[in-house]
Amino acid sequence: MYIVLEGIDGSGKTTQTEILYQWLKDEGYNTRIIREPTQSDIGKLIRRKLQDPNSTSDINQQILTLLFATDRLTLKEEILEAKGSTELILLSDRSFYSSIAYQDNSSIDTQWIFDVNKYTPRPDITILLDLDEKIAIKRCDNEECFENLSFLELTRRNYHDLLEKEDNMILVDSSGSIDKVQEDIRKIIKEKIEKMDG
Repeated sequence: MYIVLEGIDGSGKTTQTEILYQWLKDEGYNTRIIREPTQSDIGKLIRRKLQDPNSTSDINQQILTLLFATDRLTLKEEILEAKGSTELILLSDRSFYSSIAYQDNSSIDTQWIFDVNKYTPRPDITILLDLDEKIAIKRCDNEECFENLSFLELTRRNYHDLLEKEDNMILVDSSGSIDKVQEDIRKIIKEKIEKMDG
């Protein structure tokens, strides 16, 4: 099973992924966390590009779209091994949907992002952690240039557009306490596991 937690920077993806991982392990599931960007050479290049003060420029967004699509393919075999079964559960706090939300701007056609990610496996379930961008920006550590208010506003809108199009995406309000958000996530995951095992 391939589970992804998505959302704008500051929405709690990494924290909630770590807590969910521990809970699934405690429940007896063979669970691993995968990261985007990966530790591959491509992933390291992405991290350097994200530190660039011009990372939100049109050309850098186009470059990042291609780099992320390439980096994702390094995870393909591992994801395919897990998809559709609870024998192995993979968790990630980023996926192909991040490219749609973060790189979709006036210089990039959404269909092109779908096209370059054509061979990337889609998650079995995606939890969209939704948070007002003004609250999210206060939670950010400002290490990456994506963490500015206007960019987060656009990114959040893009996630909401995806929510209407993608069947496997479920919104969770992440403005509550860490425990409350985790409780909401677990309820959704339990239902999905029961359906898969049933």
